[in-house]
Amino acid sequence: MEVKDFYEIDINLLPHRKKIKRTIDRETKTIINIGIALLVILAIIYAGLYYQLYTKNQYLSDLNTRIASLKKVEDTLNLRNKLGDDVFYYETTIEKLVNSQIDFNNLLLDIATSIPKETVIENLSVDMDKKIVQITGHTTDLQHLAWTANGLSQNPNISNLTVDQYTVPYVKVPNSPNYTTFTISFQWKGMGK
Repeated sequence: MEVKDFYEIDINLLPHRKKIKRTIDRETKTIINIGIALLVILAIIYAGLYYQLYTKNQYLSDLNTRIASLKKVEDTLNLRNKLGDDVFYYETTIEKLVNSQIDFNNLLLDIATSIPKETVIENLSVDMDKKIVQITGHTTDLQHLAWTANGLSQNPNISNLTVDQYTVPYVKVPNSPNYTTFTISFQWKGMGK
């Protein structure tokens, strides 16, 4: 047999297996419960605010997408409006041009039927801005010039007649044309609307 020189000692430094119950007093429990409740309420409020912010951002994002898609429609409508304005401009311009045209055949017919046969019209000019017709010509004498002015003023299509200028030769030269020349201005009804 052998003798052992050393002795074994069992020391257990670990706590006892039995749990030590610690009791928390009521006030501490209440404070902890209130703190937990406040944290939960704050978390719910924060989550609600975050959700509202998220839904508003989503709504704004969708709205911006719709607005961007409507930009093409707006461009199309702007182009349509511009084309409509252009068409209106051309329609009114064409109408104004048609209304401002002079039917020179009718003007010449009104003049020809209003003057005596001895009167000759040498030049006819029309001022569209002032709406005045000016004729120059000659006739045999001062009496025929008066008949020419009277005949033109009797025409219902002619108004505001003025004899602007006339010349009467003082001496009649044989075998040469001795005419009374004139310039007459008037307004004609067919000058446009």
